[in-house]
Amino acid sequence: MIKIIRIKALWCMSCLVMEKTWKKVFLEFPDIEIVDYDYDDDRGIIDNLEVGNVLPLLIVYKDEKEISRISGEKTYKEMIDIFRSFKL
Repeated sequence: MIKIIRIKALWCMSCLVMEKTWKKVFLEFPDIEIVDYDYDDDRGIIDNLEVGNVLPLLIVYKDEKEISRISGEKTYKEMIDIFRSFKL
C-alpha cells in the first residue's frame, strides 16, 4: 500500500504550478492514498514530520515506512519516473 502525504501552502507559487502535474500523475496511479496538509494550517502535524522550508513536499510511504521525499517543482516525466522507480 502506497500513501503520500502532500504538503503545500496557498502562498507557495511552486505548489500552484505543480497542481496540474500532480493531478495527471495521480491519475496514472489510482491506488495511491493521498493525504493533504497545509503548511500553515496544519503546523502541529507538519512539525512532527520535520518538513523544513522547501515546498511543495511529497512524503511517500510504502507499507507504512517512509521511502522517499520529493520536494520542489518537477516535470510530469520526472514525477512518473520517480513513481515508477517505487515499483508501484
